[in-house]
Amino acid sequence: MKVLQFNQDATCCVVAASSHQISIYNCDPFGKCFEIDTKNSKRKNGNDSDIITNSESRNNEESILISNGSRDNGDAEEEEEDNDDNALVSGNILKEGEFVIEMLFSTSLIAIADRGQGLNKGKKLKIVNTKRKSTICEIVFPHEIIDVVMNRKRMCVLLESDQIFIYDISCMKPLETIDLWEDHYKRSQASSCINTSNTGALDGDSANLNRTASNLLSNTTQKGPSSSNASVRSRRNSLRSRIRPRMVLSNDDRSILCFTAYSSPKKNKPNSEVLHDVVIYDTLNVTPINYLNTVHKGNVACLAVSHDGRLLATASDKGTIIRVFHTGVDSDYTSSRSLFKEFRRGTRLCNLYQLVFDKSMTMIGCVGDTDTIHLFKIDEVSNSLAGDTIGSGQWNEEEEILAANSNPSVGSPKETSITKPRLADYFSKKIKSSIPNQNLSRNFAHISVSESNRNCLGFPDEFPNQVYVASDDGTFSIYSIPSRPGECVLTKNNKFM
Repeated sequence: MKVLQFNQDATCCVVAASSHQISIYNCDPFGKCFEIDTKNSKRKNGNDSDIITNSESRNNEESILISNGSRDNGDAEEEEEDNDDNALVSGNILKEGEFVIEMLFSTSLIAIADRGQGLNKGKKLKIVNTKRKSTICEIVFPHEIIDVVMNRKRMCVLLESDQIFIYDISCMKPLETIDLWEDHYKRSQASSCINTSNTGALDGDSANLNRTASNLLSNTTQKGPSSSNASVRSRRNSLRSRIRPRMVLSNDDRSILCFTAYSSPKKNKPNSEVLHDVVIYDTLNVTPINYLNTVHKGNVACLAVSHDGRLLATASDKGTIIRVFHTGVDSDYTSSRSLFKEFRRGTRLCNLYQLVFDKSMTMIGCVGDTDTIHLFKIDEVSNSLAGDTIGSGQWNEEEEILAANSNPSVGSPKETSITKPRLADYFSKKIKSSIPNQNLSRNFAHISVSESNRNCLGFPDEFPNQVYVASDDGTFSIYSIPSRPGECVLTKNNKFM
């Protein structure tokens, strides 16, 4: 069994009971509500034969109308599916049970792609209505599907070819296609031109640089679901690849999309691109909002966005530091103060595969391949950011240069007595800024889990003082968050059937 994810409000949990079977469980009261068998998906008389069973009635059903998309018919598709099955048997190309799935809150709408049933099926996204036991529409993409995120307004699909497709979920109309690989090169060229023409620019011009990058990104996105820039992309990512582009979508109707972007390669290293930049994108108005440069030194391995899209949490491939940024959707946003909080998970390297905010934006959950799940508390006075220290050090350096240039009598005893303390203060701050901050806020609460199992964390909107943990060993646990720093208390335990 493999736990896939919770839905947006943690009312349901999706698990892969086998390599071809997906089960959906209600969290409270706990119990199986839907089951989908993707193995029997061959067409019979021109119709899909996915087996969808309804185990029990759902209370909070919401009707969503979506127009039927174009669908492939005839012997050609059946032949492709047969070839995929033969490839699975002979070459073992894909690992079975690799599902990409997204559930729309507690509604009956599910988007699913099964990468374990062949290469062509990994390119198909099915929109399933589990209440009516039918496939609403099917979208075929040019490359394999890596990730799907959606809310009540938008659906975004990330492909292996580093493309993001944005759809209007009310009618499944394609709105925009963002090519990360091509945009990376165009941003690099624009950044090079900006740096050449503004070599004397001060830090206060960073907002202009962000706006320029955002405008460039807006000009390079493409309308519609097709792309003719496949020749530009030489990098191909994989669902099994640890470092790949990431994207997250806010749950509210503002529909703020955050996704990682490639940075400019280092000099004399043409293949040194790093995924440590983040683009903030307004999918409702189909326009970029902000561009966050170098949120980590290494690749960004994990992302999370708050319910309203105001805060973004990031973690690098080292997994030791969690950073929280302002996304810039607020009117009072300033680019020089984008970094909001920093937390230290630990000193041991780990692979973080989940970050999640609670709805009230008071906590961040952090899950990785260690024996501890961390919960960090967000408050206004938690810690002094490293950016403040670095910024003050840069200001002192500029002040020192200005003082030296404006005073011709440098070197006099009186002047030296004034300059020495200032130099000492400057160098002490410079040294402190180069040493890793050991005083960052640690976790407020933690949960001890088995290191051998993959776990999934959910903050239920209905119960703000609880947290859900689903594990690959088949357990579903409910923990109570303590009022004081310490370990969460296990209150209930259930088993996935």
